[in-house]
Amino acid sequence: MTHAWLIIAHDEFGILQRLVSALDAPECDIFIHIDRKVPVLPEIKAERSRMTFLQDRVDVRWGSVSQIRCEFALFEAAAGRGPYDFYHIISGTTLPLKPFGQIDARLTENRGKNILSGLSKDLPYQETLKVRRYNLFLHDYASRNAFRKHASQFLWKSAIAVQRVLGIETNRGKVFYKASNWASLSDAAVHYLLSRKEEILKTYRFSFCGDEYFVPSELMDSPFKDTLVNDGKYLLHSIARSNASTYRLDEYGDLCGSGYLFARKFTEK
Repeated sequence: MTHAWLIIAHDEFGILQRLVSALDAPECDIFIHIDRKVPVLPEIKAERSRMTFLQDRVDVRWGSVSQIRCEFALFEAAAGRGPYDFYHIISGTTLPLKPFGQIDARLTENRGKNILSGLSKDLPYQETLKVRRYNLFLHDYASRNAFRKHASQFLWKSAIAVQRVLGIETNRGKVFYKASNWASLSDAAVHYLLSRKEEILKTYRFSFCGDEYFVPSELMDSPFKDTLVNDGKYLLHSIARSNASTYRLDEYGDLCGSGYLFARKFTEK
């Protein structure tokens, strides 16, 4: 099978090199998006895969529609070189827990399918907040600058409170589903999403963490609904507050014995 690995990264480039080395195989092409805020592209090498760094980079802001724009940039880059059996959206702080041969064999069992992790309906209040309100002031929501971060979060909360009082909602009547934004999609599904790019960006323009909603929601409301596979052993990650927690060396045995294909996130620290 052929694979396009679409990697989203902004730091931890030592981990990124380990990830690329683990996926380095003749049947794989690797596409890497480095956040536009990173001034110099890292030196990452692959020996057997074709590797491409996206040149037209997105300034990715956590929680905002920029995350969806980043995924579309990767879809477009890979689709222009494809077709591939699978397009894998993956984080640069992810590592495989199985050798590539075992990963390829398990994915082969689902050729033509679209593999999601954690596919479900979200809690009603979370769905309303994230995809039915106008989420404003997200640009600095997760800024490293404390003043900008707190100001952004205060303004965001204030705007949400006003909408709640006034009963303001968007995307009325649309059915949403949620899943991990790290997924493995078929060539046909990727081209379907690309064909609806502008409509999707409009729908999720004011979403909060809309990258967790747009793929499952759009594919569930499409001819690809019956191709979706909710794989409970695809990606292992633990959520601490709003972000994935970092695995430690003393968890190595548990990770390798977990049966999952991948885990995130990791750090050289």
